[in-house]
Amino acid sequence: MPAKNKIADAVWDEQTDLYEIGLKHACEIAEELGVSPQTVSRELKRRGAIKGSRVNQSVEDLVALLDRKKKRAALVELSESRSRRKIAEANTRVVGGMLAALIRADEQGDLSSVAPLVVSIGKAFGGKRLKRR
Repeated sequence: MPAKNKIADAVWDEQTDLYEIGLKHACEIAEELGVSPQTVSRELKRRGAIKGSRVNQSVEDLVALLDRKKKRAALVELSESRSRRKIAEANTRVVGGMLAALIRADEQGDLSSVAPLVVSIGKAFGGKRLKRR
């Protein structure tokens, strides 16, 4: 007949992992499982668990996580940089086109002919039309 307070092996495996990684002390495990610290000590010894023996595993996981975050941030920055560059190039093309139209209109002696272009560009940039005084 099994013992009344038998704790499943899966629970012991999980607690042993936490003990070896360094996230829990034997007293914490005992309190959580409702057994004496001696029982926990005996079970950990039977399983060959060594406190903190896998701390480096946690550090490696943390380093890998931080590396992934750093790479992701670099990709986002690169993406934002490309977006800013594309926007600047588009703005340069629009301004260049507007200047060329102004120069042609000036050569023809009629700057008012370029007014619709200036208005449409202003709307495209979200600007408000200036009120005449």
